[in-house]
Amino acid sequence: MAMTCQQLWREVSDYVDGTISSVTLEEMERHLAHCKYCSALVDGVRNVVVLVADGRVFELPIGFTQRLKSRLQKELDADH
Repeated sequence: MAMTCQQLWREVSDYVDGTISSVTLEEMERHLAHCKYCSALVDGVRNVVVLVADGRVFELPIGFTQRLKSRLQKELDADH
């Protein structure tokens, strides 16, 4: 059975950290090969890890959190 976007999202931090099982890694890479949304999510998570490790502080624009939550909910709803 193919991995869904929601399953990938639950595993994304382990994927980026490299602490995921080889079986799950293969499933995720198959999914990422054809899903532009999840590929963008993984790229974004990697960017966040790099920024956090950098130690600099960035102030988010007003309303960013609500816009992000709204966008993620729309993406989740679109997958159903």
